[in-house]
Amino acid sequence: MTQNKEKNFVSCVVYLHNEGTAIKPFLKEVCNVMQDNFEKYEIVCVNDCCTDDTIGQIHNFLEESGKGIVVSLINLSYYQGVESAMNAGRDLAVGDFLFEFDKCSLDFDGTLIMDIYRRALEGYDVVAAAPKNGVPLSSKLFYAVYNFSSRNRYQLRQERFRIISRRAINRVNQMNIYTPYRKAMYMNCGLKTDTIVYDNKSMARKGRNSEERGKRSDLAFDTIIIFTDVLEKFSMLVSTILLGVLILMFCWIVYSIFSEVRPVEGWMSLMALISFGFFMTSVMLTMVLKYLSVILNMSFKKQRYVIEGVEKLTK
Repeated sequence: MTQNKEKNFVSCVVYLHNEGTAIKPFLKEVCNVMQDNFEKYEIVCVNDCCTDDTIGQIHNFLEESGKGIVVSLINLSYYQGVESAMNAGRDLAVGDFLFEFDKCSLDFDGTLIMDIYRRALEGYDVVAAAPKNGVPLSSKLFYAVYNFSSRNRYQLRQERFRIISRRAINRVNQMNIYTPYRKAMYMNCGLKTDTIVYDNKSMARKGRNSEERGKRSDLAFDTIIIFTDVLEKFSMLVSTILLGVLILMFCWIVYSIFSEVRPVEGWMSLMALISFGFFMTSVMLTMVLKYLSVILNMSFKKQRYVIEGVEKLTK
């Protein structure tokens, strides 16, 4: 056991949605690391409407541990997804440093938690732990598009957990009242960030339910629009294509006038070109409307999450 424990107060925010089979070993590992290395810490669990025995397993863990561990449990009123849930946990946490665990996955050694913390002490306000293996293809595609189009020098990748300093939390809260995607906000807050890539022991991935997949898809689309210039690049590409089509049509008209070739019944091809132009215009209009919708959502959506209540769980 570490003799000289860290003086900083540390908060651990854990997202819960049907984690009944994983929550006990996860809490055991995290609490052992915290008790061995920190004088003061807190565990904040966010219950995003679990329908299995997750909460019961937390009670069992507290009974079996016998160490006087206290868990603050935030119960959301209905399923709201990991981003809103973790925003609620972050707002309740009071630590000098905050660990965010987006899922109860133990494909890393407990020592990695302290490696991340020590890296933060070197002057990094946001430090993430990223698995080396087992990243889904859809996630790779999203991060590739984001990093290619982002104006930020820091690269995003799939993360298992991260630590954020109180200064970074305050900076993000000052930037906007609504945090649609925490990782992107942290990377764009202007403070130093770093990522530690680890060789994960297990590549097993828990499947997402249909509601969660829908929320993640919407989040990915909103994030690409908000934090990158991909919309502008795509609009420029479409405009260039339409301009090229118009130039070709004009050249064809001029050629047909000054040559012996006379236009035949070509109204079908002409109508196809016109239809194509209107189709691309509608695509651009749809993206602009979506962009405006996101802006309005960020500007006026003050209620980021709905909480049913907060409990203190102990032995």
